[in-house]
Amino acid sequence: MLRQQFPIFEHKVFINSCSKGALAQPVRQAYLQYLADWECLGSPWELWVGKLERVRGQFAALVGATPDEIAVCTSVSAAVSALASALDFSGTRNKVVVDDFSFPAVAQVWHAQEPRGAQVVHVPAAGNTIPLEHYAARIDERTAIVSLSHICYFNGARQDIEAIVELAHRHGALVLLDAYQSLGTLPIDVKALGVDFLVGGALKYLLGSSGLAWLYVAQENLPSLVPASSGWFTQADIFAMDIHHNTPS
Repeated sequence: MLRQQFPIFEHKVFINSCSKGALAQPVRQAYLQYLADWECLGSPWELWVGKLERVRGQFAALVGATPDEIAVCTSVSAAVSALASALDFSGTRNKVVVDDFSFPAVAQVWHAQEPRGAQVVHVPAAGNTIPLEHYAARIDERTAIVSLSHICYFNGARQDIEAIVELAHRHGALVLLDAYQSLGTLPIDVKALGVDFLVGGALKYLLGSSGLAWLYVAQENLPSLVPASSGWFTQADIFAMDIHHNTPS
């Protein structure tokens, strides 16, 4: 039975998947396998990089993307920070519209861009929802990006993403969707939603572990975005060991 994969169910009623899901036996076994590989093989880089590429493909399939549109990250904050570092807030299109359903891991990253010229504007709720007209009053030709939560983390409200995306794109703004609270509970198709970016991770309802998240970037946006946040595993050829150039993939 499926319940037998979760030992905690034998003595607890677990309803905290909005944070860290119950530990499943396959997740525990994956940890043990990692330790065994490390212990027996030392540094099996080809094995580990292969697993990284496999999970990139799995993340892509989960949201209807292609593997080339997925960047594997350590957290949603790291993913949003990398995206923010690729945006230019020095001109007139410097507004960042953030909904008041946002999780701090996302909203705080946008406020951290204010010294770079970003003007962060919040979209207030009306009770347990955020009406579309509240977005319409704040999204304009000065908006660089609209940052949305798919599902509100504190009341479970689900937003009409397609309608907000249409409004944002009409004004030339990009759209980021934080889908961490909906992944594993709702089917997600980034192409149908029309979002430019999506972030999520392996915790919560995917029942995975910490330290594994991802950023989806729509193919058409890739050429225009070069994050200032970089590193070894962001390079096109990580084994070139090039310290003289930044050539992100």
